Amino acid sequence: MTFSDVNIALSSMFVVSNVSAQTYEINTRATFQNGETIKIYLANENNNWYLTDKKHTLKYMNEIYDLKSVDVKSCISAVLKIYGFSIFAGELRAKVFDEIQLQNQVFDFIMCIAQLTNMYAFFDKPE
Repeated sequence: MTFSDVNIALSSMFVVSNVSAQTYEINTRATFQNGETIKIYLANENNNWYLTDKKHTLKYMNEIYDLKSVDVKSCISAVLKIYGFSIFAGELRAKVFDEIQLQNQVFDFIMCIAQLTNMYAFFDKPE
Protein backbone atom coordinates (compact mmCIF):
# COMPACT_ATOMS: atom_id res chain seq x y z
CA MET A 1 0.00 0.00 0.00
CA THR A 2 1.41 3.35 -1.04
CA PHE A 3 0.53 6.88 0.02
CA SER A 4 -1.26 7.30 -3.30
CA ASP A 5 -3.39 4.20 -2.62
CA VAL A 6 -4.31 5.49 0.83
CA ASN A 7 -5.05 8.96 -0.51
CA ILE A 8 -7.34 7.59 -3.23
CA ALA A 9 -9.15 5.26 -0.80
CA LEU A 10 -9.80 7.97 1.76
CA SER A 11 -10.70 10.74 -0.69
CA SER A 12 -13.79 8.80 -1.75
CA MET A 13 -15.21 8.27 1.74
CA PHE A 14 -18.59 9.72 0.89
CA VAL A 15 -20.76 9.54 -2.18
CA VAL A 16 -22.90 12.66 -2.58
CA SER A 17 -25.90 12.72 -4.86
CA ASN A 18 -28.38 15.44 -5.66
CA VAL A 19 -31.86 14.42 -4.49
CA SER A 20 -33.53 17.73 -5.32
CA ALA A 21 -32.63 21.38 -5.81
CA GLN A 22 -32.45 21.81 -2.03
CA THR A 23 -31.34 18.37 -0.82
CA TYR A 24 -28.20 16.26 -1.16
CA GLU A 25 -27.83 12.68 0.01
CA ILE A 26 -24.50 11.82 1.64
CA ASN A 27 -23.92 8.09 1.55
CA THR A 28 -21.45 7.51 4.36
CA ARG A 29 -20.83 3.84 3.57
CA ALA A 30 -21.24 3.23 7.30
CA THR A 31 -23.98 0.84 8.34
CA PHE A 32 -26.31 0.17 11.22
CA GLN A 33 -25.82 -3.23 12.85
CA ASN A 34 -28.67 -4.62 10.73
CA GLY A 35 -26.61 -3.84 7.60
CA GLU A 36 -28.69 -0.86 6.48
CA THR A 37 -26.56 2.00 5.17
CA ILE A 38 -26.44 5.15 7.27
CA LYS A 39 -27.44 7.98 4.97
CA ILE A 40 -27.22 11.62 5.84
CA TYR A 41 -28.94 14.43 4.00
CA LEU A 42 -27.90 18.04 3.59
CA ALA A 43 -31.11 20.00 3.18
CA ASN A 44 -31.87 23.68 2.74
CA GLU A 45 -34.90 24.91 4.67
CA ASN A 46 -35.77 28.61 4.81
CA ASN A 47 -32.26 29.61 3.67
CA ASN A 48 -30.62 27.49 6.38
CA TRP A 49 -28.69 24.29 5.73
CA TYR A 50 -29.15 21.27 7.97
CA LEU A 51 -27.75 17.78 8.21
CA THR A 52 -30.60 15.36 8.80
CA ASP A 53 -31.07 11.62 8.94
CA LYS A 54 -34.71 11.81 7.75
CA LYS A 55 -35.83 9.84 10.81
CA HIS A 56 -33.74 6.74 9.99
CA THR A 57 -31.86 6.68 13.29
CA LEU A 58 -34.96 6.78 15.50
CA LYS A 59 -36.69 4.21 13.29
CA TYR A 60 -33.72 1.90 13.73
CA MET A 61 -33.51 2.63 17.48
CA ASN A 62 -37.21 1.87 17.87
CA GLU A 63 -36.43 -1.73 16.90
CA ILE A 64 -33.92 -2.04 19.76
CA TYR A 65 -35.07 0.27 22.55
CA ASP A 66 -38.20 1.36 24.34
CA LEU A 67 -37.89 4.99 23.27
CA LYS A 68 -40.41 6.02 25.95
CA SER A 69 -38.20 4.67 28.73
CA VAL A 70 -36.84 7.35 31.07
CA ASP A 71 -33.34 5.82 30.94
CA VAL A 72 -33.32 5.70 27.15
CA LYS A 73 -34.60 9.27 26.87
CA SER A 74 -31.92 10.40 29.30
CA CYS A 75 -29.18 8.70 27.28
CA ILE A 76 -30.48 10.19 24.03
CA SER A 77 -30.50 13.66 25.59
CA ALA A 78 -26.96 13.21 26.92
CA VAL A 79 -25.61 12.11 23.53
CA LEU A 80 -27.35 14.98 21.72
CA LYS A 81 -25.95 17.45 24.24
CA ILE A 82 -22.39 16.24 23.62
CA TYR A 83 -22.67 17.04 19.91
CA GLY A 84 -25.01 20.02 20.11
CA PHE A 85 -27.51 18.31 17.79
CA SER A 86 -31.25 18.02 18.22
CA ILE A 87 -34.16 15.85 17.30
CA PHE A 88 -36.89 17.74 15.46
CA ALA A 89 -40.06 15.89 14.41
CA GLY A 90 -38.19 12.58 14.69
CA GLU A 91 -35.20 13.74 12.65
CA LEU A 92 -31.69 14.00 14.00
CA ARG A 93 -30.61 17.49 12.90
CA ALA A 94 -27.60 19.76 12.93
CA LYS A 95 -27.49 23.28 11.56
CA VAL A 96 -24.63 23.79 9.09
CA PHE A 97 -23.14 27.26 9.20
CA ASP A 98 -20.58 26.98 6.41
CA GLU A 99 -18.91 24.50 4.10
CA ILE A 100 -15.61 24.79 5.98
CA GLN A 101 -17.10 22.96 8.98
CA LEU A 102 -19.25 20.59 6.92
CA GLN A 103 -16.77 17.71 6.85
CA ASN A 104 -16.28 17.84 10.63
CA GLN A 105 -20.03 18.02 11.15
CA VAL A 106 -20.63 15.00 8.91
CA PHE A 107 -18.10 12.98 10.94
CA ASP A 108 -19.68 14.18 14.19
CA PHE A 109 -23.11 13.26 12.82
CA ILE A 110 -21.92 9.73 12.10
CA MET A 111 -20.38 9.50 15.58
CA CYS A 112 -23.61 10.74 17.16
CA ILE A 113 -25.67 8.17 15.25
CA ALA A 114 -23.23 5.44 16.30
CA GLN A 115 -23.45 6.43 19.95
CA LEU A 116 -27.24 6.64 19.84
CA THR A 117 -27.65 3.26 18.18
CA ASN A 118 -25.13 1.54 20.45
CA MET A 119 -26.48 2.82 23.77
CA TYR A 120 -27.35 -0.73 24.75
CA ALA A 121 -23.76 -1.07 25.89
CA PHE A 122 -24.75 1.08 28.88
CA PHE A 123 -27.72 -1.07 29.85
CA ASP A 124 -27.87 -4.60 31.23
CA LYS A 125 -29.87 -5.56 28.14
CA PRO A 126 -31.58 -3.64 25.34
CA GLU A 127 -35.01 -2.41 26.39
